[in-house]
Amino acid sequence: MKCRLIRDMTCDVCREFPDGIKPEGTVIDHTDAWRLVRRGVAEPEDAECASKSCMTPEALERAAYAYERADRGIHPEDFDAYDKGIIDGYNPDGSFIPGPNFAEHQKREQRKNSNLILPEDE
Repeated sequence: MKCRLIRDMTCDVCREFPDGIKPEGTVIDHTDAWRLVRRGVAEPEDAECASKSCMTPEALERAAYAYERADRGIHPEDFDAYDKGIIDGYNPDGSFIPGPNFAEHQKREQRKNSNLILPEDE
């Protein structure tokens, strides 16, 4: 049973992976390869793995997204902000790392909290 990694994964240091990283694209041939697919870190490489993992393409996408969010350490109360691109994670002091939509979110919040009525708010 085979799967292909969709992200770099740590592993034990060995001759094949002396830096302890299996790179994205590495094919894993193992009886439990389907578990990596279910966790969102790999995609099936053969029919046996696809059958055992029992994941639709949509479910594969959701699992990969959930893994990425968990890997970044996003707290459940911040899922919505992360999903909307407002935050991209956390700094060591716990403050937010701004996401691609952070500036626009700040503008909307300032307009919402302002007593001014702006033409675009009407």
